[in-house]
Amino acid sequence: MEEKTEKQIEKKDINICDEWKIYLYMLRCAIYGTHLELEKLADFQKVAVAQLADRANRNGQRVLLSRYLLEYAQYIGEDWEEPSGYKTFTILKEYDKYKCLRDLMELSREQGLHFVIFKGCVLANLYPQYAERTSCDSDIYIEKEEKEQALRLLYAYGYEKNEEHSKGEVTVLMHKKRYHTIELHTCLWEDYTGKRLSILDRFELTKENKRITLNTCGFDVTTLGYQEHLIYQLFHIIKHFSLQGVGMKYLADITLYVNAYGQYIDYNDFWKKIDMLGYTKFCYYLFVICAEYLGMNHDILAGKDMAMGDELYRFMQDLLQVGNSSDGRQASWQIFGTLTPYFTGEKKTSSSKWKRRLEVLFPRAEDLRDDFAYAREHKILLPIAWVHKILMYLVKYQKHKDKWYNASEKLNAAEYRIGLMNDMGLIEE
Repeated sequence: MEEKTEKQIEKKDINICDEWKIYLYMLRCAIYGTHLELEKLADFQKVAVAQLADRANRNGQRVLLSRYLLEYAQYIGEDWEEPSGYKTFTILKEYDKYKCLRDLMELSREQGLHFVIFKGCVLANLYPQYAERTSCDSDIYIEKEEKEQALRLLYAYGYEKNEEHSKGEVTVLMHKKRYHTIELHTCLWEDYTGKRLSILDRFELTKENKRITLNTCGFDVTTLGYQEHLIYQLFHIIKHFSLQGVGMKYLADITLYVNAYGQYIDYNDFWKKIDMLGYTKFCYYLFVICAEYLGMNHDILAGKDMAMGDELYRFMQDLLQVGNSSDGRQASWQIFGTLTPYFTGEKKTSSSKWKRRLEVLFPRAEDLRDDFAYAREHKILLPIAWVHKILMYLVKYQKHKDKWYNASEKLNAAEYRIGLMNDMGLIEE
């Protein structure tokens, strides 16, 4: 299988520029804690360190790659160094975050609460230095009947609710004095509903008898089962890919996770579930890239044989550029309502480009966000909802001109993401 994977990648490798090759090579060294080999660097033309540092920033891997950027700068004779105190300050924030989490785990056990930690420290623990895998928040799953007790514990510890970003199934809490945010989940899928979410519900990923205990970052946590956690991670990656794009951080996480815990996963059952979700092509391409460039164990691909087309290059380009964020603007919150029905499996793609564009401008009632729930309940009000939607757009555009897509850009951003989702088999035709 390994031979076949390398051959498939090699066929497309001519399109991967030196900057991408160097970045992927640095990332591979970083996640295994090895040094750069000078003979490897000699294969590449010189790429400015600032370009690589910018890519690391956009991928959330600046701290992880810091010493490799410095090594590379010394190799090419470039005078470059990190801003004074940047790495130290960031790592200290990470350590403090995990101290908060460790304290909360102890308090939850004392109060008989069943906190289930996922992502975060479970993944960070797989890196050579866990504090170098930076993240914005900590994710905790709790059963609905324990939510109010959990909130009282968090409020007492110094957290307060962020009303703007909280949803029905996810309460966002920020510590008043420390750099730590918690997302308290009562459902792994947040507030999403639809065809694919119903399938995920049937897998019962949070069921108590499937949970395991791991020692991560110096303390014990209860987390999802090995296979359950991998399925969740892929759902999470596909969610971000569908709505705005994902970066190389997710590939590093998957690579280390499969290498560490693949032996505990029933790959036949895993692929059966992935097939049910319609994620097979996406996962196959993702795993092939992880195996070839980041050294992921090939066993997960055993028995899988899928032809790979030109979309591999477009997929890699999107991964390396972190989707739509290359111009400094985030598209997901602007085209969220348009893309969500495709992500949840409720909507098929049209073969007509102009029909897809009309659907962006004049969506079906069932594709509208909660702001327009009245049109979902009373279809006769749909034209009013379209006018309402346009007015909301104009108001927000005036307020956020520097970060806002105009009508044409919004259509292009949506078309681009729908095209990629279609390439990766995430939309039924």
